[in-house]
Amino acid sequence: MRASAFRVFCRASFLCAAAFVCLPHALSQAQGDQLQSTYRDGIAAMKAGHPDQAEQLFRRTTEMDASFAPGFLDLGLAQLREGKLPDAIASLNKALDLDANAPGADLFLGIAYYQTNHADEAVVHLQKAIAANPNSVEANLWMGIVELSTGHPELATAPLDHAAELSPKDENILDYRGQAHMQVARASYATLYQLDPGSWRVHRLKAQIADEGEHQQQAIDEFLAAIKLAPKQADLYEELGDEYRKTGATELAEKAYAQQLELTPGNPVAMYNLGSIRVDRGEEKTGVPLLEQVVKLYGHPTVADYYLGRGLATEGENAQAEAALKRATQVEGEVQRRAWYELGQLYRKTNQPEQARAALEQYQSLRQANDRETARKEEDWRRLNASGGNALASQP
Repeated sequence: MRASAFRVFCRASFLCAAAFVCLPHALSQAQGDQLQSTYRDGIAAMKAGHPDQAEQLFRRTTEMDASFAPGFLDLGLAQLREGKLPDAIASLNKALDLDANAPGADLFLGIAYYQTNHADEAVVHLQKAIAANPNSVEANLWMGIVELSTGHPELATAPLDHAAELSPKDENILDYRGQAHMQVARASYATLYQLDPGSWRVHRLKAQIADEGEHQQQAIDEFLAAIKLAPKQADLYEELGDEYRKTGATELAEKAYAQQLELTPGNPVAMYNLGSIRVDRGEEKTGVPLLEQVVKLYGHPTVADYYLGRGLATEGENAQAEAALKRATQVEGEVQRRAWYELGQLYRKTNQPEQARAALEQYQSLRQANDRETARKEEDWRRLNASGGNALASQP
C-alpha cells in the first residue's frame, strides 16, 4: 500500500472508535460495568496508538458477550491497524452479522478486502458504505483508490471528484483524483490516435504537451498543423495566440485572437484576448471598446478590468481608469498586485501623492507576501529533494 494510502487508512481507522456505548441488557449490572470499562480501555488504547493492546481488550469484550457487535467492530479495526488482515475481515464480518448497520464496518471491510487483493469484494462493501453515507469522504476516496489500482480509472473519477468536493484541500484526494483523470485522458487520446493519427485533435494534444514542457515553438507548429486541418475551430486560435504571446510575438498573437473573435462574435473570452493584447501593443483605441463590453458582460471584477484601466489611463480617461483599476484590486493574485501598482502610477500622474503612496505601499506589501510564500515553497521543495522524499512519507 502506498504511503499516502496508508495515511488515509490511519486517519479513517478512528472514525468508528467509540461509536457504540450501548450495552446488552442481558448482562448483570456488574458484568455490564466490566464490559463497558474494558471497551473504553480498548478505545483509549487505540487513540493512544497501541492497537495490539486494543486488540486484546476488544477481544475480551467479545468473550464477555458474544453478541456485542461493537466489540467485534473495533476488534476488526485494531487488527486492521496491525496488518492482521484475515483476522480483521473475520471480525468485521461478525460485526455485520450481529448488526447489519454497524457504522463503518462496510468501509473497513472494503479496505481489508482491497489490501488482501480481493477487489470485487472491496467494491461491494465500499458501495454499501457509500449508499449508507453518500457524503463519506473516506468511502468515496477508497472507492476511487480501489478502482484506480485495479485498472478502472474511468470508474474512479466520480467518487474521487465527490470526495474532492467534500474535502477540497485534502492532498491525498487531489493526488488520486489527478492520477485518475490523467489516466482517463491518456486512454482517450490513445484511442483517438489509433482511430485517426492525423486528427487535428492529436496535433492539439501534442501542442499542449509541448506547452507544458515550455517548448513554445513546437507548440506553435502543432497548433498551426491543427488549424490547417480544422480552420473553423476557434479554440485553436486562442491557444495559438497564447503561445505567440508567451514568445513576445504580440503581432501574431493579435492576428490569432482576431481570428478567434471572427469565428465566435460576441464571445467575451475572445473579446478579452483581443482587447488585452491591443492594450499591450499600445492600440487602446480599438482595445478599450472590446474590454468595456467584456466588463459589462461579466458584471464582476476580472482581469479585464485591469487591462481596461490601463487602456483608459493611457487615453487620459483618469476617473474611469481609477474605477476600473480599483475593481481589479479585488481580483486576488498577480492581477491584484499589478492593479495597485498601476493605481499608484495613475495617482502620481494626477498629482495625488498621498493616494499614490498608499497604493504603492499596498503593492509592496502584497509583493513581499508573495515573495515570502514563493520562498517558502522553494525551501519546502529543496528540503523534500534533499531528504529523498522521506519528509513526505513521514507526514501524518
